[in-house]
Amino acid sequence: MIARFTSIENELQNLVKGEVWFDDETRTTYSTAMCMYKVMPIGVIAPKDKEDVQHIVRFCHENHIAVIPRGAGTGLVGQAVGLGIVLDFTKYMNHVVKISDDTSSVTVQAGCVLYDINMLLQPLGKYYPIDPQSAKLCTIGGNIATNASGAHGLRFGATKDQVTQLSVVLSNGDTAEVFPQESSNILTDDGAAIFSGAKRILQSHQTLIEQRKPRVTKNSSGYNVYEAFDNGNFDAVRLLCGSEGTLAIATEATLRLHTLPDAALAAVAYFPTYEATAEATQIAVEFSPAAIELLDKSYTDIGKGMSETIDRFIEGNFQTMLLFEFEGESKEQLAFSAEALHSVLQKHRLLSRWILLDRDDERNAVWRLREEVSVKLHTLHSELHKISTIEDGIVPVENLPAYMKGLKRILDSHSIPFTLYGHAGSGNIHCSTFVEIETENGRTKLEAATREVFDLIMHLDGSLSGEHGDGFVRTPFLKRSFGNEMYSLFEEIKNCFDPHNILNPQKIIGKQDGLFLHDIKYA
Repeated sequence: MIARFTSIENELQNLVKGEVWFDDETRTTYSTAMCMYKVMPIGVIAPKDKEDVQHIVRFCHENHIAVIPRGAGTGLVGQAVGLGIVLDFTKYMNHVVKISDDTSSVTVQAGCVLYDINMLLQPLGKYYPIDPQSAKLCTIGGNIATNASGAHGLRFGATKDQVTQLSVVLSNGDTAEVFPQESSNILTDDGAAIFSGAKRILQSHQTLIEQRKPRVTKNSSGYNVYEAFDNGNFDAVRLLCGSEGTLAIATEATLRLHTLPDAALAAVAYFPTYEATAEATQIAVEFSPAAIELLDKSYTDIGKGMSETIDRFIEGNFQTMLLFEFEGESKEQLAFSAEALHSVLQKHRLLSRWILLDRDDERNAVWRLREEVSVKLHTLHSELHKISTIEDGIVPVENLPAYMKGLKRILDSHSIPFTLYGHAGSGNIHCSTFVEIETENGRTKLEAATREVFDLIMHLDGSLSGEHGDGFVRTPFLKRSFGNEMYSLFEEIKNCFDPHNILNPQKIIGKQDGLFLHDIKYA
């Protein structure tokens, strides 16, 4: 095996301009990410450009070797690890290619960090609005892979809604330029055959697709077959966004830009129960806020001592806090909307307390609380580990009260500590659980609770992932979640794009037995 690896290393060294590593230290570094898995790759390559990616993928296609595309490794469910050749886009393919003359779009390479893009755009009065919590680290390629969304997804949707062009390398090493409008696609002969085949598959299953379309506001589980074919047009961009690098590898993307809002204003509202919080969220959606973020008491308590301003907002007795943010032309207009919401929540007797944040420093302080506590969660306990299995469930907003109540009941029944936060306005609740993963008892509790929560999500017409994707965690549950027919459709799409199964295998399409506790890192 060592001799075989040496042969692969030598051949790849001769094929690419970028850096190739097969040493144990580098492979160990790339064997894990911000997830609970550890899988030693065959080797790691930092490609210099798209041609390097083509050469690597073509070589792997011919030799039946897996390719695992990787950005910053911020994914929580194992998408960026695997037994194969890891492609690290962050070292060289991390540039802004161009900003359009009218500043309506920006074209970037896959390894470009989201935060860096917005820092470049800020002097132009523009920004890219998808804002996952990991924005200071995560790359556009990773965002495309998981169909990332974020706190302002209530207003701007997910990555699929903001990408206007994708440059991709297909599983045979060919390239494709794909657009939302099929007629604009630039494809090789082999690429044309792949895309026309995928279109035929979708076209022949429209009744099934319509019957099984998720009722949630956003979805990053399975393949987005629901929006990929409409009125005869095959929208490959929407299909590829959220496909976790299993159908094609994105090398560049053109992103839709938005004008920075003239004014922003926020309010924090406090509630005595999860049920009251969920009911308030249902009401608040009707007032068109740009964001509705949930932070429960266990979450806000972690932020104590960060600053005097933050301490003022998290003192007192409450079970949850909702952060409402409004964006528009003037603070006066936004204050009117906020006060109207306040009045209705008071009328329904849901509130414990309400604070209007009309100063930018106060609003920014609460967003800082939301951001920095999510980082602290990873080191919160010495004996317990933050485990991301049920952290990204999403349900229709009208089912949010039942979901939050059910989450608490299930986790309490297994004596698993947890904290709730996330994008309540979308019905997307992040739930961090803390488990002694090194012990058999800890693993048994985690597996049982995860299965029960997934069953709850399915019962409430939800999706197992709103924005983080399936990875190793949720892939084994997808047939159970979507049904045999829909999962067979996913398999057809995968086989059309990647018949040799070399692109990020075991993600989305993989063994369906519900067993996800494998290759666990214990330190």
